[in-house]
Amino acid sequence: MKNRITLLNMISGLLLQICILVSGFIIPKIVLTYFGSDVNGLVSSLNQFLSYITLVEGGISGVIIANLYKPLVDGNNEKLSSVIMTSDRFYKKIGYIFIIYSIVLAIIYPVIFKQEFSYIYVATLTIILSINLLIQYMFSLTLKNLLTADKKTYIVNFTQMGITLSNILLSLVSVWIYPNIHLLKLISGCLFLFQPLIFKNYANRNYNINWKAKIDNSLIKERWNGFAINFAAFVHNCTDIAILTIFTDLKTVSIYSVYSLVSNGLKQLINASISGISATVGQVYARQDYDELNKKLDIYEFVVLLMVFFVFTVAALLITPFVQLYTNGIKDTNYFQPHFGIMLLISEALYLIKFPHMSVAYNANKFKEITIPSFIEAILNIVISISLVHKLGLVGVTIGTIIGMSYRTVFQVNFTSKIIPNRKPIIFYIKLLVFSIVGMLGYLICYYIFPLSSITLMNWIKNAFIYSIIIGCLYLILSIVFFKKELLFFVRYLK
Repeated sequence: MKNRITLLNMISGLLLQICILVSGFIIPKIVLTYFGSDVNGLVSSLNQFLSYITLVEGGISGVIIANLYKPLVDGNNEKLSSVIMTSDRFYKKIGYIFIIYSIVLAIIYPVIFKQEFSYIYVATLTIILSINLLIQYMFSLTLKNLLTADKKTYIVNFTQMGITLSNILLSLVSVWIYPNIHLLKLISGCLFLFQPLIFKNYANRNYNINWKAKIDNSLIKERWNGFAINFAAFVHNCTDIAILTIFTDLKTVSIYSVYSLVSNGLKQLINASISGISATVGQVYARQDYDELNKKLDIYEFVVLLMVFFVFTVAALLITPFVQLYTNGIKDTNYFQPHFGIMLLISEALYLIKFPHMSVAYNANKFKEITIPSFIEAILNIVISISLVHKLGLVGVTIGTIIGMSYRTVFQVNFTSKIIPNRKPIIFYIKLLVFSIVGMLGYLICYYIFPLSSITLMNWIKNAFIYSIIIGCLYLILSIVFFKKELLFFVRYLK
């Protein structure tokens, strides 16, 4: 039964990521087609500024989930209720802060970033876009954490899938009947009301929660242990659009958001695929079996490098032609940005390849030790991006991200050698060099021998198939020659 639930959680998580990926392409396409690049850029910019409220959270979700495990296992309803009530009160406080923040943003955003839209247009759109996050903090996150801790993630995933698919359908109906961006986003926000209703109904039927239990404020203090890590991740995911909003225009923001649909989608799919390996490494570390841990980390590195380099090398060849097809008919700005597309993919690839070493640090509870490097990564990203955005625009902000990611990757790889005895950092760097050489070789072969001369949907699909075969064969040969043991494990993992 436990294996079936784990499998159900994994499958539902992967299906959810696919639904989110599909929605991520369809909804912006609707916005671009009916409302133009400026509106698409405005929506992306406002969503990024609204997401800044997550900094106030300071990593509380991870702390809450960690503190729910034991009372769930022990059947301690009193302790469980205490954690739930502490979580609920804290999230509601964030919700009230978010209401104030959203109103302030709605007032000052149209003044600071003067665009062609009217003040009322931007202010009301800001309030509408805030509905989603407000519902999450006020009603959903507490119960979502409970379900996650109790291995009922499939309930969260299937609920989110239903909302995502309904949003696609209702968005298409909405613009067909009455094309208005405010109505479109209002429908999307209101759909999230179903989430807390479903969670609450399930919780009432399956848990004995005392909604008047005592608050445990000691839990709230623990959230700052992971704040720097959350802050660095936040900077990676959220600052580029803010910098582009401040120093460029909404059309440039729209270009960034369209290209990031591809890079973010690929990143989330790979995340979903490798999510089960981290727990395996954590269990081995808990046993302090360092020989086994070294072997497991070798395999983890190989799996991540193989998936990232295969997927992102193929994507580097196809991302700009895809965006050209995706934005076909959109003439209000130039979406042909090949250098930016490749560099954006490099920045996301660097974000992913450090995951095995990040997992080791998390499993070893070394949050304090990686706090300063996390801040350094974030500062490098912000300072370099701002310094280069005037001259290089989109490419400038990706250079900042790449440099920040490169620093963090080097630090994490070297830090792993301090956690695991006899772990030499050179092992990782040799792997990275070999995979990079093969990736460059595959890219050049595909680009010059099988160029995508005419950009049509059928040609794109044909070339995507050819590129995947060529690059896949190159990495298969590499794996057989240098990583046979790891390859066999990966095949068993896929089974």
